[in-house]
Amino acid sequence: MLARLPERVDYNFHIKPLLSDRCYACHGPDDNARQGDLRLYTKEGALLTKLESGGHAIVPKRPGRSKVMHRITSKDAETVMPPPESNLTLSDYEIALIERWIKQGAEWKPHWAFIPPLLPPVPAVENEDWPQNNIDHFILARLEREGLTPAEEADRERLLRRVTLDLTGLPPTLEQIDDFLTDIRPGAYERVVDRLLASENYGERMATEWMDLSRYADSHGYHADGIRTMWPWRDWVIKAFNENMPYDQFVTWQFAGDLLPNASREQVLATGFHRNHPMTAEGGVIDEEYRLEYVADRTNTTSRAFLGLTMECARCHDHKFDPVSQAEYFQLSAFFNNVNELGMTGDDGNAGPLLMLPTPEEEAELEKKRDRIEELEAALIAHEEDVKRVGTYMEAQVPEDGLGLDLVSYFPFDQTTGDSTPNSVPDGKEGKTGGGTLTLVEGPSGKAINFDSDYDFLQVAEAGNFERSDPFSVTVWLRPDTSGAYTRIVGNAFHKNTYWRGWEVYLDSLNHLSVRLIHALPHNYLHVRSTDPIAAKDWTHIAVTYDGSSRADGVHLHVKGLRVPVVIEYDKLYKSILPVDGLYRLTSRPMRIGRSYRAFGGDDGIFLGDMDELRLYARTLTTSDITTLAGVPAREEDELAAYLHYHDARYGRLLRELKEARVEENTAVNEVMEVMVMEEMTEPRPTHILERGLYDQPRNQVHPETPEVLGLLPDSLPPTRLGLAQWLFSSEQPLTARVAVNRYWLMFFGQGLVVTPEDFGSQGALPSHPALLDYLAVTFMESGYDVKAFIKSIVTSASYRQSSVASPALLEFDPANVLLARGPKHRLTAEMVRDNALAAGGLLVNQVGGPSVKPYQPPGLWIEKGNFSQFLLHYKQDEGDALYRRSLYTFIRRTSPPPTMLVFDAPDRSTCFVQRQNTNTPLQALVLLNDPQFVEASRALAERIQREAPESVTAQIQRGFRLATGRTPSDQEVSLMENLYTQEKERFAARPADIDSLFSVGELVADASLDRTNTAALTMVTQLILNHDEAYTKR
Repeated sequence: MLARLPERVDYNFHIKPLLSDRCYACHGPDDNARQGDLRLYTKEGALLTKLESGGHAIVPKRPGRSKVMHRITSKDAETVMPPPESNLTLSDYEIALIERWIKQGAEWKPHWAFIPPLLPPVPAVENEDWPQNNIDHFILARLEREGLTPAEEADRERLLRRVTLDLTGLPPTLEQIDDFLTDIRPGAYERVVDRLLASENYGERMATEWMDLSRYADSHGYHADGIRTMWPWRDWVIKAFNENMPYDQFVTWQFAGDLLPNASREQVLATGFHRNHPMTAEGGVIDEEYRLEYVADRTNTTSRAFLGLTMECARCHDHKFDPVSQAEYFQLSAFFNNVNELGMTGDDGNAGPLLMLPTPEEEAELEKKRDRIEELEAALIAHEEDVKRVGTYMEAQVPEDGLGLDLVSYFPFDQTTGDSTPNSVPDGKEGKTGGGTLTLVEGPSGKAINFDSDYDFLQVAEAGNFERSDPFSVTVWLRPDTSGAYTRIVGNAFHKNTYWRGWEVYLDSLNHLSVRLIHALPHNYLHVRSTDPIAAKDWTHIAVTYDGSSRADGVHLHVKGLRVPVVIEYDKLYKSILPVDGLYRLTSRPMRIGRSYRAFGGDDGIFLGDMDELRLYARTLTTSDITTLAGVPAREEDELAAYLHYHDARYGRLLRELKEARVEENTAVNEVMEVMVMEEMTEPRPTHILERGLYDQPRNQVHPETPEVLGLLPDSLPPTRLGLAQWLFSSEQPLTARVAVNRYWLMFFGQGLVVTPEDFGSQGALPSHPALLDYLAVTFMESGYDVKAFIKSIVTSASYRQSSVASPALLEFDPANVLLARGPKHRLTAEMVRDNALAAGGLLVNQVGGPSVKPYQPPGLWIEKGNFSQFLLHYKQDEGDALYRRSLYTFIRRTSPPPTMLVFDAPDRSTCFVQRQNTNTPLQALVLLNDPQFVEASRALAERIQREAPESVTAQIQRGFRLATGRTPSDQEVSLMENLYTQEKERFAARPADIDSLFSVGELVADASLDRTNTAALTMVTQLILNHDEAYTKR
């Protein structure tokens, strides 16, 4: 055993993994779980602190005096560590390792990953002819220490297929293969790499990995799992990779593009990264609980994807293995806790905050229409000033029928019966109760209606369907019973299914008179409230006017006939407020009086009290109108507005033109696409440590800060998402570059230098080549985070270019290829498996970007998810080219992902994935044989090779094999496939109905110019080819 011990025992690579795995549960960073006040995770606790029982846990060079050695070698069940009940033990080898370390002085080191990387020297090697670049020196030096030699370079066909798949996600074409095979000039391989890196398909390949990391999907997740539109963000990622955006800039934009000075639309779009998380639309949820889930998701994703740490463990308690406290977890989460968002979304559609993405044509048209609106608004103001200066408005009278002008609903309530009340406007719809019985009381003008139960509210059909460009007014006498809860007076704002779209006049929980015009909460609406509350138990006349401007200053509140000062709570309304149904089609929603449509977070908004004389106008009432309705004397300063509205023809014409211009702008802007982005609140939201991570158990308040073990946020950086991003890429940051280069290494070699890319902490794996990892990290930083240059260095290395063929002895010695004595070999990703088949069949539509598509999928899967999402109730398969787009563009529904891709280990994108599983199951072979996409691709390949190699079946088989695998088949392989072809041709000739059945699979129309029997027989051969190991394996 002693012979197997390392000559020099290293704390990080030999001792700490043992302590972390066997001891930290009781003697680690978690204060609440610690036993005996022994801290084995710090030098002070392990070496310097005197134990209560006397002595020290570890005495350097004195294992006999070290309490740790006494405990781990004890035969007493009451004394031995780890204790028997933990089901953990130390082997004799591990005990000897600890003993040797103590004898050698117990040298303590910080955790390797928490030390900023330094550029190591490039090691010398004996075989100086083999390395192609410095990467190979590190690999070869290790191989030579182990007594191994690297493999030969892979043959050109396999090497080209490997690098083409790795850099573009697609197989090479036959023309590209032949060009490479015949290019004998020096630098042929390097020219191939440069061509691939310059291809648009490179960005698609890189983006596919980023989609896993960013948890991108086309649906919200959770129970409704409704549709969202985030593909423009996905397309931005593709573009960023193709333009070789530096990695630090690429990440910074995604963290905080909106916080950059004079942020561009593209920079704000990038922040969609942290809006990709699942969101719930379940009606019974507590809004704050799920809002905090989204904050936690961003925190966990940041930790896993960029720091390589499992910080989610510290959400409920101090991390048991890494020096990250619960307080530090919530300090990190504070960076993401200031987004203007809700916990509950609508069943379908994007949840705010949103960014509009007009096309150039839409933007030009909108600018033109908005210029026209500004021109007319200025003309109105100028005309009003002219009239005021001339003074012709003095003593203008309101016409006798003025209060009837544009009156669309009027409920005096005097004639109310048990379940309805008449509308005094001719042809106006009556008010119907929601099930309660209406009661009359004495009011300011005759009878008033009393609301005293949940179902006493009224609904008025075809009333109040105002657009944001429509001026309107509401007046009513109120006598609220009390205050203390949100109560709807009147409006049609709906519930969360349409993001509360509509308008409403209500009293807030302090009885402030409030108005909201809502396209979607919490980002596209305006909200105005009075500074003073409405008195309970007293009759008060209130009036609300709105001028159709979509601005909060266009809303005026009047109490007892007087305009009152207001607080503008939110002022960002830029899209329609007209009612829509679940498919966002315009509809007519009854106006409600006395109760909401569950307007916000389950609050029913039930009004308790009395109302009288409710009027609804399709215009902005003048102050004179309002004083008349309130029964108070008019004022001299109100005469100008009265004159303009009732007597000034030019003013009326300008108003009509302005409304028409606003209608046109509203129509245009409603067509503009939006995506979810990050947006800071004006006032920072406080962040608290949450007991056990529970939303309703806040403890001490914390502020944005980074974990101390990784370096605190410098005073020179702002405590914002932008500051956090800048901290991630500071020169002293030990993890960001290491984690990034390790993930890229994983992409090309099938496993990282650290095989736990999500965990660089104490429980994670140690790097197989620590000096190489640091070399890659430092050179990546020094290059300005040049991703293409970094990737080129990997794929042009001799290490990458090795043959993947291994001898039995090497497989036994290094089955996982940790030492890299051979080239990479692993199954293609789910996307590559499908795309390779489409490309071989000539079906692949190689169009970059655009909306997600819905290729073949078994019927009925989505209906099983429930009927909450109206857009995703049924899976509507696409047609034409959309069936054959790259798999990157396949629609991802979180609760029902594409089953074919799941079989090949694609994740459901419910959380951040930095490494996929790589399984080998019978289901995968069944998919390749029976899935319509692959059956159709096999037939398309059979037809293609007949057209392209008409001279013989042998030539067709050879071409088909090359198209699917990238290499020429052997004579034996060709002979086997020819025999299969002959057998299948005889079978199909005898059973022509089987040909019909085969040709009915998929939407591809059979090529009528080809012999049906030959095509069917060749389809069986191409199915075999697409099931060949080399068709779905990278070698």
